[in-house]
Amino acid sequence: MADFDKQKEKSLSQADLSKKGSIDEHILELVQYINGLDNYFTTSSCSGRICVFSEDSEHKKKSGKWLFISHDKIELQSLLLSLDVSEGNAVFKFEPFVLHVQCKTIEDAQSLLRNALESGYKNSGIVVGKKSRFILAVRSTQSMEVPIIHRGKLLVSNEYIKYLVEIANDKMDENLTKIKRFFNNLKTLRETVKRSCHKGRKKPDSPTTQEKSEPQSIHLGTRELDHMEQDNDIEDCLADFYEHHIS
Repeated sequence: MADFDKQKEKSLSQADLSKKGSIDEHILELVQYINGLDNYFTTSSCSGRICVFSEDSEHKKKSGKWLFISHDKIELQSLLLSLDVSEGNAVFKFEPFVLHVQCKTIEDAQSLLRNALESGYKNSGIVVGKKSRFILAVRSTQSMEVPIIHRGKLLVSNEYIKYLVEIANDKMDENLTKIKRFFNNLKTLRETVKRSCHKGRKKPDSPTTQEKSEPQSIHLGTRELDHMEQDNDIEDCLADFYEHHIS
C-alpha cells in the first residue's frame, strides 16, 4: 500500500511527456477527479481523436507521422488540405477515448471496471503487472481505420472522404457522450457509497462529526487541483456496495 502512495506521488509530480504535453480538454475534469481519489491515479489518457497517419512503404509505424489530428469533430476542407503533403501510405482513423488507471487494490480495480462496463466501455479490462500493480484500461469498440493513400496516391474520391468524415464526426459525438456518462456514473456511485458507509457507521448517541478539513492541493504535472479530503475507507466500501446493491 505504501508503494502505491509513493508511485502515485511520483507519477503526479512528473511533467506530461506526451507529444501534446497536456491532458485533452474534454477529459481534464475527469482525470483530475480520479487523481483526487485516494486509491486511484491515471497513467495515460486520450479523449478520442480523428486523424490521418502516414506510414512508410514498409508499414513501419514508428517511422510514420501524423498528417492530421483533432480531438473534436472536423471539417472536410481542413482534412483535404492535410492530404496534399502526404508521402508513402496513409490511413484515416477514428480512435475513441482511452484511459489507464492504476488502482491500489484489485477490489478498487474491479469496482472501476464495473463502472466502465456499465457506461458502455465493453473492451475494458484489468492488467496485473509486476509487484501487484493493478492497471484498469477503459476502452470501447468505436475504432475505425481506412487506408486512403498508397505510395503517395489517393485511393478514394473526395466524396468518399466526405463520407468518412461524417462517420468519424458521428463517432466523436457518441464518444464524448459516453465520456460524460462514465464520469457521471462514477460521481454518482461514489456519492452513494459515501452515504451508505456513513450510514453504516452512525450510532444513535454518537457526537456530531467534526467538519472536514480545508481543501488540500495535489499536483497534476504542471497543474494543481484543489479537492476535499476523501474518507480513507470509501474505496473499501465499493466492492461490498456492488455486491449488495448492484444486481
